[in-house]
Amino acid sequence: MALTQNIQSYYHKTSKAAPLAVFRILFGLIMSFSMIRFWYKGWIEELYLAPNFHFHYYAFDFIQVPSAWATYLLFITCGFSAFLVSIGFKYRVSILTFFLSFGYIELMDKTTYLNHYYFVSLVAFVLIFLPAEVYYSVDAFRQKSKRAQFIPAWNIDVLKLLLAIVYIYAGLAKLNYDWMINAQPLSIWLSSKLDFPILGPLMGEKWMHYLFSWGGAFYDLFIVFFLLWKRSRILGFILVVLFHIVTWLLFPIGMFPFIMILSTLIFFEANFHEGLLRKISTIFSKAKQSIFNNGLNYDGKLKSKFIASFLTLFML
Repeated sequence: MALTQNIQSYYHKTSKAAPLAVFRILFGLIMSFSMIRFWYKGWIEELYLAPNFHFHYYAFDFIQVPSAWATYLLFITCGFSAFLVSIGFKYRVSILTFFLSFGYIELMDKTTYLNHYYFVSLVAFVLIFLPAEVYYSVDAFRQKSKRAQFIPAWNIDVLKLLLAIVYIYAGLAKLNYDWMINAQPLSIWLSSKLDFPILGPLMGEKWMHYLFSWGGAFYDLFIVFFLLWKRSRILGFILVVLFHIVTWLLFPIGMFPFIMILSTLIFFEANFHEGLLRKISTIFSKAKQSIFNNGLNYDGKLKSKFIASFLTLFML
């Protein structure tokens, strides 16, 4: 009985919408930039249009690489919808369009798989069900009925949980004989980085391989707890930045480090995000900013309860 009451109490708990708004803005911008980068690097042609054969995921053979113009249009749609998500314009249509177009791109060829593509797909799917447009968005600016300064707290916690799964599962996956005892494959990877600035001469040292192996495992297992505890949050975020910048410099893993760094900001208090929004919203006068800081609660209790139940099953 007490457990049921605690669960009910949790689902009725509210939080300021600012962290979700900042997450929406940053997620949309970085994904829009990722599509532009993919085009600029020539990877659309190289990975999808030039090959005569593509490997398909099981049960998704029907997803084929379309004609050249349609493929480029698909990437334009994906990038532009991500930008619309960022500014919160026609948010529900935009996030659904991004999820479907990004998912289609991901499923066109199995050989392009990266685990952060899968993570982005999951985040986009969850965002379809969250009221990320109710605060500091074009939709909220234009429609009074869309505005809310407070939302159910689980709307933010579900994104924290997704990030926690990424980190903790990565840590658990490293707890094996090869990684912890043989320092593999880091012994191979780091030994090829002898030309790395400053630390290069140390990359061939065995102790360095074990430092990276054990350090990486402990980082993944415990960084979420550093971020959840207010007293250690700043230190945790510094570790996040250092860890992902180093991995970005050492290994070709694309935009993933920056996705994780920016996503991690959601662990900070709502006041921090409100400060960020005030700084980036200088285009609004103080009178217009009061439109968003209105003290309103998100009005979608019945829908919110159904979505909470659905996402609980999804996360399980």
